[in-house]
Amino acid sequence: MDSRLVIALEDFPEEGRHLEGEVDGAVFDLAGDEIRPAGPLRYAFEAHLYEHELVLRGSVEARFDMRCNRCLARFDYTAEITDMTLSFDVKGQGAFDATDALREEILLILPSYPKCEHAGLDCEKNDITREFRLDKTTDSGVNSAAPRGSSVWDALDKLPQNTDGRPPKQS
Repeated sequence: MDSRLVIALEDFPEEGRHLEGEVDGAVFDLAGDEIRPAGPLRYAFEAHLYEHELVLRGSVEARFDMRCNRCLARFDYTAEITDMTLSFDVKGQGAFDATDALREEILLILPSYPKCEHAGLDCEKNDITREFRLDKTTDSGVNSAAPRGSSVWDALDKLPQNTDGRPPKQS
């Protein structure tokens, strides 16, 4: 398993190159215990070099061990992008390191508030309170603070206004 994805650009085939492999999960450099890498970053790309532009088309995925922010249970989560296209300006370079770009793409799709439901699991807190489900019905039994038929903006419409529609100046 490699620690970086470095693509050699010298003698790059005109028809492109298939790249497939793994990069060590330590590349994510995540601090804390909420989200931890649970395996390598896997990639499969078709790479093409067009003059000074390197284009990667393919998929990337990584497994993580997460802690639910509601019940504190640990769960496995797979972050994956199945149809990704990345483009890089590689003018004057003999090799290009795509590791950081792949790392960032995965980090951007990680849930910022991990919950058991992200992995398709039932959260223990949902079974107790039934209020935190992602797929709960819209009939929660809570009445809206605004009376029916009125808008939340109605109170603003009742404020005194000048003839030009602007609110009066305060003294």
